Amino acid sequence: MRLLIFSDSHGNIRRCIDVIDRIVDIDMIIHLGDIVRDAEDLRILYPNIPVEFVAGNNDYYYKYSVPSEKVLEIGDKKIFITHGHLYRVKYEYDTIINKGISLKADAILFGHTHEAYETYKNGMLVLNPGSISLPKWGNYSYGVIEMYNNKLTSCICNHYL
Repeated sequence: MRLLIFSDSHGNIRRCIDVIDRIVDIDMIIHLGDIVRDAEDLRILYPNIPVEFVAGNNDYYYKYSVPSEKVLEIGDKKIFITHGHLYRVKYEYDTIINKGISLKADAILFGHTHEAYETYKNGMLVLNPGSISLPKWGNYSYGVIEMYNNKLTSCICNHYL
């Protein structure tokens, strides 16, 4: 199974579309907030690919109708997704990692910082795909997670036009 991870598109899905059209065999798209409408548009443009999403700090209109976090059960894996703003990720990662531990998550996916980050803590994948439209350091990025033989592998990919 191949998961494509976006965050912080901020109303510009042009790069998302470009990435989706170039990657083969996408089984799910996960959008980590800022802006929910972008995830909804991707769902309409790609009706054959499931799209999961959460609301971010800039999703004021969706504040009460879209959750700010979810736990996805994908195969045998538990994946915690959130935008990250409620977990102080611009300042530290301990809070969000502790949340993942309490959930017994296999992976934590978040955005908000506009900076890509990937590591393993306590056996959990911790991944921030960065921003596909407003990167902090100039590298548009997204994440890819492969699930095969009960293992998760991931990468942060830079997007060039």
